[in-house]
Amino acid sequence: MKKIGGALTVLILSVLLGGCATSSRDMNYMNQGFDELSNGNFKKAEEYLEKALSINPDNLYAILNMGVVYQNTGRPEKAREMYQKVIDRESKSPASRSNKDWAVGEKLAEIARKNLENL
Repeated sequence: MKKIGGALTVLILSVLLGGCATSSRDMNYMNQGFDELSNGNFKKAEEYLEKALSINPDNLYAILNMGVVYQNTGRPEKAREMYQKVIDRESKSPASRSNKDWAVGEKLAEIARKNLENL
């Protein structure tokens, strides 16, 4: 995949197996947001990620990807806030898919740290 916005930003996608209906709905929106991010459609990505976060404000995948949206739309302070949320939770959840090969299998907190360094 191409670099988005000239920054080394990493967006991630995780597929949850099973789970409750709420998790399924927020992950569906998160997945749509990821697809829009992958295509460089930041406005639409933000809409989907906001929906995911309105259902589950603790969805670390959506939080991390929202940081990517903010980073690529000229809102570095908001991006920092999103990345810091993921870092503070020391998420051990891995990225199962990413726009960067090195990030696949990486912990979300590590991806957030690397994105933060590149702000």
